[in-house]
Amino acid sequence: MLDLLTISLEAHNDERNHHRRYEVSVGRDLLGHWIVTVRYGRVGRPARELRFGSRDVETARSIFADRLRRRLSAVRRIGCAYRIRELSVPCNSALSDWVPPPVAAVLMAG
Repeated sequence: MLDLLTISLEAHNDERNHHRRYEVSVGRDLLGHWIVTVRYGRVGRPARELRFGSRDVETARSIFADRLRRRLSAVRRIGCAYRIRELSVPCNSALSDWVPPPVAAVLMAG
């Protein structure tokens, strides 16, 4: 799969012993279908992986943004915010094409 965009996030709360990681990437497979891959789990442990496929770019964008939007409620759910650990955006792609501005603003501020 050719990755067009990858965002890796981590959340740490020592008091509750919460150490989470979350990665969302989007790309295209050999047939030109859009694939959204989600990897998540505890830091230092093997990650679980989910894949969502679509022929439609708008569906892939919606899945990608929805998965990131859910991370914004982490403070309420696990007691700490996710912070961007790594961001990979190739020069021919734009973050704003995939991440809604309000979500990007919160993630970048964290």
